[in-house]
Amino acid sequence: MINISKIIVCYFIVFKILQANEIMECKTQRQSGFHFLGKDYYEIIKFLGFRKFTISISRSRKDIIESQKEASRSSDNKKLANIKNVHFLELIVTNSKNYPNVFHCSWRHRANVDKISDNNYECIEQKDKKDLFSIAYNGKFSYSSTFKILKKNSGNTLHSIFGECKKIKM
Repeated sequence: MINISKIIVCYFIVFKILQANEIMECKTQRQSGFHFLGKDYYEIIKFLGFRKFTISISRSRKDIIESQKEASRSSDNKKLANIKNVHFLELIVTNSKNYPNVFHCSWRHRANVDKISDNNYECIEQKDKKDLFSIAYNGKFSYSSTFKILKKNSGNTLHSIFGECKKIKM
């Protein structure tokens, strides 16, 4: 019975990834906190599957802005002030070992005030609500996590990786 539930979860994740509006490949460039685990911290990051990894994002900034414009055109008073300023989306981080981590994100964008490049997607991991992921318009990311598969980690210490993501052309 457990194997069936794992298969169903895998299909759900694959379905979500295929539905993604944007898929990006990310590369870790630096870290913070891993040196407390040992001098070979880049090997630890590689072991965890986060030297190179992918993210899939359910909604692009462009799509959100287009839906804002469409909503303003369809509203009776045509005021952009009534359009919401915070938008929610889902982001899935999949390490190089194909282990997915689902995040819920928010993006603050005020129509006619902010540029598309303003403000990061700010995300929190859904299962334990401890891990944080932030990504800017230019692809710069930060990922802070307990990386609980590390035996030396007490479970409360956050380690961070930083780098850059680039869109994968589909």
